[in-house]
Amino acid sequence: MTTRFFRKLALLSTTGLMTATMAHAQSVDAPAAQPTEETEATIVVTGSQIQGAQINDVLPVTVLDEQQIENTGASSGDELFRSIPQAGTVAFNEQNATTQNNVRGDVGSVNLRDLGTGNTLLLMNGRRMNLHPGFQTELLVPVVSPDTNEIAPGSVRRIEVLRDGASAIYGADAVAGVINTVLKGNMKGGFLETDWRASDGTSLYSYSINGGLGFDFGGGRGNLTVYGGHFHENGLGAQKRDYSRDDDRTRLLVGTDFEGEASFNNRNTFGPFGQFDIQAPSTRTPIRDDDFYLQPSTFSGCDMDFGNGICANAGTTPTTAVRYNTIFGNTLISGKNRYNAMALLNYEVTDSLEAYFEGSYYRSENKRLNDASAILSAVPVGISRNAYWNPFGPTTVSGVANPNRLPGTTIPSTGADVIMERYRFVDAGNRGVFVDKDAYRLVGGLRGNLGAWEFDTGFVYSESKVADLETNRVSLTAMQQSINRTTSDAYNPFNGGCITDPGQGDCTPNPASVIDTFRINVSRVGGTSLALADFKISRDDLIVLPAGNLGVATGVEWRRETFYDDRDSRLDGTITFTDSVTGVFNGSDVAGTSPSPDTDGTRTVYSAFAEIFVPVVSSDMNIPLVEDFNVQMAGRIERFEDIDATAVVPRVAASWTTIPGVTFRGAWSQGFRAPNLVQVNDDGTTRSNTRDDFVVCQAQVRKGLLSSLDACPGAGVISFRSGARSLKPEDSESINLGIVLEPTFMPGLTLTADYWRVKQTALVGTFGDGNAIALDLLRRLGGSTNPNVIRAAPTADDIALFTGTGLTPAGKIVQVLDPYLNLDSRVSKGWDFGMNYKVPDFGIGQFRLRLNAARLKSFVQSAGVDGEELLAGIAAGKLPADVTVGGLGELLEIEGRPKWRVSGSVNWESGPVKIGLFGKYTGKVWDTSVVRDILLVSDNPNANYYRVKDQFLTNLSVSYTIDNDTALSGTRLRFAVNNLFDKDPPLADESYGFYSELYTARGRVFHVELRKKF
Repeated sequence: MTTRFFRKLALLSTTGLMTATMAHAQSVDAPAAQPTEETEATIVVTGSQIQGAQINDVLPVTVLDEQQIENTGASSGDELFRSIPQAGTVAFNEQNATTQNNVRGDVGSVNLRDLGTGNTLLLMNGRRMNLHPGFQTELLVPVVSPDTNEIAPGSVRRIEVLRDGASAIYGADAVAGVINTVLKGNMKGGFLETDWRASDGTSLYSYSINGGLGFDFGGGRGNLTVYGGHFHENGLGAQKRDYSRDDDRTRLLVGTDFEGEASFNNRNTFGPFGQFDIQAPSTRTPIRDDDFYLQPSTFSGCDMDFGNGICANAGTTPTTAVRYNTIFGNTLISGKNRYNAMALLNYEVTDSLEAYFEGSYYRSENKRLNDASAILSAVPVGISRNAYWNPFGPTTVSGVANPNRLPGTTIPSTGADVIMERYRFVDAGNRGVFVDKDAYRLVGGLRGNLGAWEFDTGFVYSESKVADLETNRVSLTAMQQSINRTTSDAYNPFNGGCITDPGQGDCTPNPASVIDTFRINVSRVGGTSLALADFKISRDDLIVLPAGNLGVATGVEWRRETFYDDRDSRLDGTITFTDSVTGVFNGSDVAGTSPSPDTDGTRTVYSAFAEIFVPVVSSDMNIPLVEDFNVQMAGRIERFEDIDATAVVPRVAASWTTIPGVTFRGAWSQGFRAPNLVQVNDDGTTRSNTRDDFVVCQAQVRKGLLSSLDACPGAGVISFRSGARSLKPEDSESINLGIVLEPTFMPGLTLTADYWRVKQTALVGTFGDGNAIALDLLRRLGGSTNPNVIRAAPTADDIALFTGTGLTPAGKIVQVLDPYLNLDSRVSKGWDFGMNYKVPDFGIGQFRLRLNAARLKSFVQSAGVDGEELLAGIAAGKLPADVTVGGLGELLEIEGRPKWRVSGSVNWESGPVKIGLFGKYTGKVWDTSVVRDILLVSDNPNANYYRVKDQFLTNLSVSYTIDNDTALSGTRLRFAVNNLFDKDPPLADESYGFYSELYTARGRVFHVELRKKF
């Protein structure tokens, strides 16, 4: 570390000339004598480190108290955070976790403003949470997030959402804002509660048991609060919902504009009816093609009879009718168990010094079924000519006629090898996925007074571990050995599936004794840790100014983050696959999964911040139209040792009360997000994707072999992604302008409106293998190439294809290099609206009305240098109109990001009776994976996509609390209905028929809760 850096660190930590954040909320670091029951008059500050400063209504903060948390009906942290309109899409969810390269298990992520997973800082009692060990790709790059399910709703006293960039106070990851979860502490007495839930019309149910106890000790100087709970959910099969039971959803579009559109039939070309390539001239069989796929004999196009009701049809892509329903036998909602325990301890050592401790443990157990294993299109499997079930094998075996060789061919008597290019091992069964997670967190510290200064210093250590075990996987090596046996105990991939409906199961399974020879379990173990030490000191009355007291805070922080991702030996390169027929090597021995190396990384971060609060004008100064004017400034410096980078960011905020009840507020800040440890430490991951080779297909178009590039059939392409320590932190600039109205003629009413804008630059991303191939075509049209698209030398057939097209002959794509780079930029804009009204008591009970609305105005992603070259080529007409570039331009309402998200509640209580009504609205979005077969001419660039409908959900609850002198006093019975009108999630072209990032498949849920306080 340089001397210059230490000078910066020392200067910043001892000055007060930088930014601050402020909010209308409650202090995270409570003083020693925290009251047992918090009152509505209590003011807390989220995002400011100045203890006791009177900073109200300066920055936009959403606060959910216990009543609002209960209104949401949430049984998990994921459901709770989804109820916040600004929370955005949830990328980590169980319906999205279909492959071992995704985050799986009982996990939820957080994504304020939809700025991307990893741009939101999640705190617990004011200090950052550890990251979940898993990661998955989002916009082609690996992203990470804390797990919101580690937060049990029943343990939360309050959630504070700072809806503005706060990197200057909290550091990295706070680009979109900060969510602080305040836990229930300082309890006196205890509680025990049980909750039972059931989804209407299904067998899905859950129950939970929670309890807590708190008591003072040491003559009232200390308090210990402990609580814990258990949650169980039995799970639900995909076949139980009409929208999730079949990949073919065309039946659900009858009577709509998209009736008959093929995009909604996602039955897969990989099924038990395989697709094969005979290693012999096409003239040797009645198929008249070396490529064929199997199908029931009742279908048209039979070219050769295989017996048992099965025939072969020429071609490389199985017809729609023979494709497989991959959801068959899958789980929609996983079976799960959650366990959590927590202890909160505080003790006044002296009148000016308090010690505190937090300890928590969380465990989740999750199980589900996913679709059966299939081979990758980029990793076909060779079937030897001597394989027992090869229908084109030798005419005789050991001097006896081969019973499995089909008649009517001119295949040589020695037989021909066959390449299995598409096949799903349905008879091996659906993959079982079992994910267990253990996490614990320890916090210890001291807070108190050093003369007139308040300080807080603490140490955090948190660790998480996830074990992902997947059963019914297929070893490529053992499977090929089984297929190529010369005896009848060989695996037979030529026996098809179900004749009556090829998409549902396998009616002709191989014996279990055969399948067991190559059926394997595949594991993935990951872990993360966070160690953090900090020291903060503040004073709210450093200098007495004419308008009030000047406050100041400063602090330093050290943290160390680690992660590791230990892949199965059949994925990390220890056990590989070399095709015994073709000699082709593959780094993974697991059918259907690309090779993934073990990865690990460590990051050490040093940081310091400073903050001042300056009251400029107060009401006592009698200045016209300036009742109050306050300014805050803050700044932070943060040093990342692993990438040798330093970020320095400022922040300025101000509030201006013109007349009592009318306050304007605004803030400007810069922020940063360091590339995560996965992005930095990925030494090289390969992924197999189906991509269009635009270069080859353009030659076919010019030769008249294809009608357009839109008809390009696609092929397996290996993409190589790698990280680099040369990656730099992403930069951001945030602006927030708002107004707060508290009309004196309507006491108890607060109205807010805030405009926000975030500009992000140097975003870490990949160009994308599809974009790289399109750029290769563009450059080849100009006489050069894209060096990141690595091709084999053109064969004689390739040269013949390209002759006369004007294009230089190109060979097959070997690999596309797609490294992580600081590429694009993004500008997002929107509005937030809030209403909170405590209705005056007119003698009919107490009413409370709340509304929180988020309006996303625009979300524009701009391309980097290569992307601009590609877009310019399309705009200039150098590339055919069929070539498109995804993920750029205006992305509002694209694949999520609805314009409107709104939640609101009405609560009424009178004596022992309480009634709550909660509503949640999610706006429409465009599903870009569905394009009209017949295109509309429209000025709207999204007009030809499928419009996913909006949704409004309603929760209703009624409770009665006994309050008398009997043993039942303090007992509450609560009955509630989530999704009162049983609304299904809007239909979308997704794995389970809906956007799991936005919606839930639980339907109408009845729940009964019994709670006893003592």
